[in-house]
Amino acid sequence: MREQMFIPTLVGDLALTPDDLGPDEHELLARLANRYYTDGQTQEALAREFGLSRAKVQRLLDRARTTGVVDIRIAAPSWLRLDLERRLRERFGLAEAIVAPARDDPDAQREEVARVAARFLERHLVDGAVVAVSHGRDTGEVPRFFRPAHRVDATFVSAMGGSPHTDSPTNPNDIARRLADRCGGRAVALYAPAYVESDATRDELLRHEAVAETLRMASAASLALVGIGGTDDGCTMVRTGSVSHDELRRLREAGAVGDVLGNYVDVNGGRLDSAETARLIGLSVDDLHRVETVAAVVSEREKPLAIRGVLRTGVVDVLIVDEPNARILAEAAPDPSPRP
Repeated sequence: MREQMFIPTLVGDLALTPDDLGPDEHELLARLANRYYTDGQTQEALAREFGLSRAKVQRLLDRARTTGVVDIRIAAPSWLRLDLERRLRERFGLAEAIVAPARDDPDAQREEVARVAARFLERHLVDGAVVAVSHGRDTGEVPRFFRPAHRVDATFVSAMGGSPHTDSPTNPNDIARRLADRCGGRAVALYAPAYVESDATRDELLRHEAVAETLRMASAASLALVGIGGTDDGCTMVRTGSVSHDELRRLREAGAVGDVLGNYVDVNGGRLDSAETARLIGLSVDDLHRVETVAAVVSEREKPLAIRGVLRTGVVDVLIVDEPNARILAEAAPDPSPRP
């Protein structure tokens, strides 16, 4: 017959230490924790061994941690900023935040961000996945470091139009193709400019079956890999000729701090109904809200306001960012709740 043992009352007092526990309670928690963490026993096996329910075992193991009977230490790499990532998650309601180590050189910093973004993509990419891809220098670096361990039957689709002045490494069609080549998947191109001459031309293009079907596929993606653009005179939209200097100036005067997929927002996540947005061939902010997981990949030190504005739209689930921007975002004064 099993000897009767002490079952502690679970008060959930996080301030307790092992010295505050009675000897019988301390012994039980230590035995359970040793069998679970050291011997690798499952909670189900422990329930049978100790004559407890599985739910009780789970609560006791939780208590072992909160009272300090179990002291978990993580030997993290020196560059890992786990606390900073936690603060970003909590502040912006993110599912995940990944902070790349700081580098002084902008190109080296972009490479670090792209490297951790590639690891994220490798972990989450599965057969049958559809990944919507934006343009930009940050997303354009990801294929260089994307090396899945095995073939993945995934589809990469352009989420916005391009530009004849866009360099191949930053063009969404090219980014999608290179990602597909790396994993043995397929790429679907969007053969249209990012911005057209007028909203009437945009409406006509969106009625074109090839364009409409590509955007439908992108809007139904399980994952979107997007960049965050700024509003400085050297931003991607200006460099590629998608937006003129005068148009960008008017956007800034209207409060724009950045864009996602060509959709401009203010610092609190408000969407700007501008003439440029009316000419855009690409997914809208509303479309991005319907994508299961949106991962934003961003570096460049001039972008903290752009990142904050896009995060405040509520569309970003995962932020992959450089450490300098991460610290500015985490340490800035509190701001309003995300827009719906």
